[in-house]
Amino acid sequence: MPRRRPTQLRPPVTYRRPGQRTSQISHVSASALRAIAEFERTRLYPGALTEALDSWERYVRGPTGRFYNDDLLTCPCSGCSGEDLAWERVRLSTALHALPIKAARELRTRVKPLDEVYLARTVPGPETDHIRAWLRE
Repeated sequence: MPRRRPTQLRPPVTYRRPGQRTSQISHVSASALRAIAEFERTRLYPGALTEALDSWERYVRGPTGRFYNDDLLTCPCSGCSGEDLAWERVRLSTALHALPIKAARELRTRVKPLDEVYLARTVPGPETDHIRAWLRE
């Protein structure tokens, strides 16, 4: 029986280009960061989940006044440059469903406390019911 080539035994090695950003999410293992980097490389762009997590955290931990009558359309702070925060949270949600189980679990440990802060700081109402139901999943 012929032996297998090394390329058939190991997945191909992908190298990072000089100057290319990678996700650096704190309190996440190296294997989860590799899975996140692979997800970003194939579905988004490098550093997309770090940006999404940072803007979601910046919004949730920001001033309380922005939560009243807010349905997560846009962020009023200058740090997000008016990006759609719902889209940032959708990116995180997509990653949580598409990543391998262990990597998704580690990323969820970073996202879930932020969702709980948002749910605790917002007033339940018809304009936020769909967001609150979505974050409880």
